[in-house]
Amino acid sequence: MRINRRIVAILGSFLLSTAVAGAAPAPKGFRDLTWGASPGKHMTSVSAPIGGDSAMYKPTRGRTPSPLFQVPVAEEEYSFSKGRFFSASAWIDGKENFARIRAALIKAYGQPAAADERKNLRIWKWPDSTVEIRLSYDDKFSRATIAYINTSMEASK
Repeated sequence: MRINRRIVAILGSFLLSTAVAGAAPAPKGFRDLTWGASPGKHMTSVSAPIGGDSAMYKPTRGRTPSPLFQVPVAEEEYSFSKGRFFSASAWIDGKENFARIRAALIKAYGQPAAADERKNLRIWKWPDSTVEIRLSYDDKFSRATIAYINTSMEASK
């Protein structure tokens, strides 16, 4: 009987460690822009640097954002601190597309580390990373916001 418990315990811990090891790693950036990169040629400044530290960029006018996880993106914006990329936000229209992107994020990264159903907010975090993905939905505007953030590089830090 003790041998069976040990075998079950060993198999259980093996399966758990395999599941954790198989989880997707934290994103290294957003789309083709890695954390710490400079603004790309395909971006237009939306604001002048505030205090010389942070600036916002959007894709060049006329460029439609590519779908994210096969979900249409209405618009996106990139944030830079001291000329280094630290955050991107994408906006997705409609409750149905919110459900699709939520399902895609769960499939890609597993269940969120935190969720607040009243605020329609979900946050993915990685134990060995300063990267977070935040997904929220605003019923009033029927719009979801997905933010990829490297919290160690935020402009406020």
